Amino acid sequence: MNKLTLEARGKINLAIDVTGKRENGYHDVAIILQEISLADRISLSLNNNGTFAVNSDMKGLPINEDNLAIRAAMTFMKRLGRSEGVDIVLEKRIPVGAGLGGGSADAAGVLKGLNALYGFPFSTETLQEMATPLGADVPFCVLGGCALAEGIGEILTPLPMPPKHHCVIAKPEPSVSTRWVYENLDYTKKPDGLHVPSVVEAIRAGDMAGICKNAGNILESVTIPTYPVVGWLKESMEQAGSILSLMSGSGSAVLGLFETLEDAMWGVEEAKRYTEQIYIV
Repeated sequence: MNKLTLEARGKINLAIDVTGKRENGYHDVAIILQEISLADRISLSLNNNGTFAVNSDMKGLPINEDNLAIRAAMTFMKRLGRSEGVDIVLEKRIPVGAGLGGGSADAAGVLKGLNALYGFPFSTETLQEMATPLGADVPFCVLGGCALAEGIGEILTPLPMPPKHHCVIAKPEPSVSTRWVYENLDYTKKPDGLHVPSVVEAIRAGDMAGICKNAGNILESVTIPTYPVVGWLKESMEQAGSILSLMSGSGSAVLGLFETLEDAMWGVEEAKRYTEQIYIV
């Protein structure tokens, strides 16, 4: 077998805190990540000419080593010691610059897909090790499910999935640079109520109210003043009756958690005032 097609699922964040900054510029984090059903579709084909290429139905994506999918393929082949190349086709469904981990999901999908094509020579832990230099969210996207991420994102503690809920995701027009957000972050200014250890305890206890009470995203302090539509979307979710309204990652996507599908549909209607890119996951 030299061809494979698979899904690469995105993620949302139920809590993000930043606890420090290292000399190399990286930040220490405490983040709750949850896999979602919104996914890109990846097709992998091995070739014998040793080249790496990516094609996508989304215009503007880099087609060189700036694309995480290509870097993931090159990393895998180097670690495996093989000379084959990889042709990658990306059918993009996860919005770019949204804080939903689209690029990270694609890189993780390439690692997992190539591992399957070669008969699973590497464990999940080894794939996560390969994923770490590619980006902070890539190791989680290899793991999936729900997890606490610490360090620079590479130290993962698996968690149970939170209690069932309906999640509305709204992506406004602006796309946000994660690097820009972290470069402008004052991590000493914490949002009210944010306490990641309490979110972890609530997830383990299956306590949705406890999750919502202690959730928060410190990165909102950078993104919302520059892109006020993110704040407007948060307010629209709250007006529709969400039990939690939060920016995912560095933005610009906003998630609203709802107890019922009927409430979630109200969330969709409210969000339509600001964007047409809306998903229920």
